Amino acid sequence: MSFLATKEDLMLVHWDMPYISKAKRYDLMLTPQFYILKKEPLPVKYLYQAIKLAPAILDELTGEGDYSYTAIKEDDSWILIAYDIVKIESFLKDKGLAANQINQIYFSQQAKDHFKSPVELDEKSAIVTVDDTVVMLPKSIMDTEEFTTLTNQFRPDRGVSPAHSRSSFMGTKQAIAISTLLALLSTGYIAEGLRYQSALSSLEDKVNKAKNKYPSLKNKSSMVLNNLYQSNHEIDSLQRKIRDRLKDISRLTSKNSKIDILKIDTKGYQATITADNKSIKELQKHAKAKKLIIASAKDKLKLKGAL
Repeated sequence: MSFLATKEDLMLVHWDMPYISKAKRYDLMLTPQFYILKKEPLPVKYLYQAIKLAPAILDELTGEGDYSYTAIKEDDSWILIAYDIVKIESFLKDKGLAANQINQIYFSQQAKDHFKSPVELDEKSAIVTVDDTVVMLPKSIMDTEEFTTLTNQFRPDRGVSPAHSRSSFMGTKQAIAISTLLALLSTGYIAEGLRYQSALSSLEDKVNKAKNKYPSLKNKSSMVLNNLYQSNHEIDSLQRKIRDRLKDISRLTSKNSKIDILKIDTKGYQATITADNKSIKELQKHAKAKKLIIASAKDKLKLKGAL
């Protein structure tokens, strides 16, 4: 989400939307016609981790196109979303909206609570939340004749801003915002520099105290001390790699899978995981996302590789 973005008019985007005659910037809320979603109980905590897994999980649903991805956290699961910004911009261009007039892009699924009451799109269709998923339906099959309209209350907290859809010109408010941000950054760099200087002084004191505590280090050169540090650092790094790889493999276990064989040492790792065919396919995707090397995935998922 852009921190410098101003709130523009919010507009629902659907195939039968009218031509846009007013030349200005808009925030867009895409209807399900313009994105693909899937709900997955992923074992990840952060948004960037979910987005990283999205291409592999949505691969069978996307087909041809240059897709971008985002995700929405919902309880213990993630809503993974794929959208083709090139096709969206091409469609909007035919409707009178140029790429540089697109500000923020939102997805109607993000506002599912607001769509519990159906919102009218045109004479024939409306958009509504059904079983926690926002869908488009013919108005004729709905058991109501009362429809709401889109307002700024529907606007989610986070949106996406395609870099190539931003205008090359900058308004006064945005220029002030950037100047303020740069001033804050410069203050931050100065404070960080002072912190590093303090940290270096503290480190030098610790080295001198260590030399006083251990007389054998007093006459050692910086190169010798550095070699001692590097030797211990390499051991720590190797142990950390082993722990990280163990964590990656352990995340492949669930109520539908179990680890039969697990071996991790300084030479590499080997693991055999038992699961049903459907679960093995999902495990393959997660294993690839964690850059685990798959040796076999026939009856069991077998992993083997270096740290």
